[in-house]
Amino acid sequence: MFNYFVIILILALIGFADATYLTASHYLEEPAGCGLEGGCEAVTSSQYSILFGIPISLFGLLYYLTVIGLSVFWFDKRNPLVPKLILAIVSPAFLFSAWLVYLMLFVLQAICWWCAASATVTTLMFILTTYVNLKR
Repeated sequence: MFNYFVIILILALIGFADATYLTASHYLEEPAGCGLEGGCEAVTSSQYSILFGIPISLFGLLYYLTVIGLSVFWFDKRNPLVPKLILAIVSPAFLFSAWLVYLMLFVLQAICWWCAASATVTTLMFILTTYVNLKR
């Protein structure tokens, strides 16, 4: 179980850094650097990048921060409910992330590598957390 939380913590920290960069880019009104393709600007400035007037990246930042907090809580208390709580948070995030990837690829027809990285991290967290909860 210890290894699970180490991996989840590392993934959540990567996701947090990614979401922090995207959120900072939004509020600083700087385009997210995305290499030669330039798809990040099209994705991060689209109508789909804001929800209730808040950048989606800020929701992601809070999501990753919550998973980090739960992981640290598990290291401290070893509460067996924590993997279930993480699954309850990661599952809807995974579905929302899949929706955003669909929008990115098929509606906007642009790729934001920062957004794809976040989707990958969430997918890995979902797979790992589902496995751990089914194994228990």
